[in-house]
Amino acid sequence: MKKINENKEQKDKQNKQEKNNQNINNSTKAKSNVLIGLQYGDEGKARVLDKLAKQSHVIARFNGGANAGHSLHVGDKKIVLHQIPSGIFYPNSILYIGCGCVVNPLKIKHEIKDINNNDICIKNRLKISSKATLVQPHHTVLDSLHGKTIGTTKNGIGHAYSDQAIRSKGNQLKNLRFGDYCADPNKAKEIALTNLNEAIAENKLTDVNAKEMVEEFHKEMLNLIQYHCNDPLYLEKLAEQNKNIFFEGAQSVMLDVITGTVPFVTSSRTLSAAAYTGGDLSMRHHNKTIGVAKAIMSRVGNGPFVSEFGGERSEAYCAKDGGNAHKSKFEKANHNVDNILKSKDQFEMGIGLRMLGGEYGATTKRPRRIGMLDLVMLRQNCKLNSVDELYINKFDCLEHFNKTSLPGIPLVVAYELDGKEIDFMPANVEESKRAKPVITHLPHITTDISQIRDPKKLPKEVNKLISFIEEFTGSKMYGIGVGPERDQFIQLREHEN
Repeated sequence: MKKINENKEQKDKQNKQEKNNQNINNSTKAKSNVLIGLQYGDEGKARVLDKLAKQSHVIARFNGGANAGHSLHVGDKKIVLHQIPSGIFYPNSILYIGCGCVVNPLKIKHEIKDINNNDICIKNRLKISSKATLVQPHHTVLDSLHGKTIGTTKNGIGHAYSDQAIRSKGNQLKNLRFGDYCADPNKAKEIALTNLNEAIAENKLTDVNAKEMVEEFHKEMLNLIQYHCNDPLYLEKLAEQNKNIFFEGAQSVMLDVITGTVPFVTSSRTLSAAAYTGGDLSMRHHNKTIGVAKAIMSRVGNGPFVSEFGGERSEAYCAKDGGNAHKSKFEKANHNVDNILKSKDQFEMGIGLRMLGGEYGATTKRPRRIGMLDLVMLRQNCKLNSVDELYINKFDCLEHFNKTSLPGIPLVVAYELDGKEIDFMPANVEESKRAKPVITHLPHITTDISQIRDPKKLPKEVNKLISFIEEFTGSKMYGIGVGPERDQFIQLREHEN
């Protein structure tokens, strides 16, 4: 009996030690967090990242290319990034561009120059995955020819991803990756030239200087080789050293190439799960997903937008001349904000809200289409992406509705499709175009909240709106943006590490 008890005590002691060891391992385990936009883009993801990524050793991009525009404000410095991750202001962080991205060397050159001009050093910090696809000269040429209908930024993104899927055309390599160029620059240069000459011949182009374009491309590629990361386990090794990783998504989930409003979408996967297929890290390190939206929605380019003020009229207005006809300068010269906000014409109301909110593209400067907060979309995207923390920017802009003819702040709580009410987003463009928003109104916000930092000082109308959003979406809100400056932010509850 004594021996049995001794064995039991020894076994209990061993189990306890194993449990302690497991707890130690768990407490020191590196974490990866994923930040995504939950609407059509331009939600202000970078300003939320700025609040949450300070403890991360790596800031990484897992999708997209030079069609993403992240505006960063620190003091009197403003930098707009397109391909380089937004962690440039954290001097000790590594900036990683993963295999899910497409890299344009001519565009990234200007970003690096802008960063250097602001006395920020990224020389030993920027790493580009060997498996990232390159945007070749023929991609931008083809995009300029064929991208107008769906409103692309003509940066060659879609054609680069297309060649990634095609891989090769007979013996001719179509998908040229960063590592391919680094391994044999001269051979890669010839491939780029062959692909461009083929595009010129097929489209009977007479105004494209192939040799000149490829020479410039080659020159910038040679400058980028210093950032080459050829170790596929690079991030995995950092994670094993307890280095935390923060993934930032480009564009947003409604622009996902498969689940978004196809064909009016981007060319990459934008969902939270894509962070691990395009970010070169195993998902065992995943900690949480952070979702970002904004209180008055916007969309750049064509495509369905159920909650849009002015509907198809607004879409056509914003798309005129490729989006260049009605830029900020034009609207300021031709519209009185106070007058059009009071208009019963929702199209005019949308122009006023755009002007007050400064809703013009960071990259293209095109006017963004404006819509009311769509809670059906927000709930669906929170659930499908398993959002742990929800942040909503431009909450201060909701005060503008107090100057309109509307009875309160409009919120979309359902859709009407062909006479039936549904609680989900239609799966295709045609149904989305026929869908009508079912709207409820919450009390107007009548006070300026842009100077508030303490959540306890928020007016009751704001608290009521926050509670309504949380209950409807089933997601907890952790913070709201109340202005464009870095400090115009209210943390509603402390985020979890």
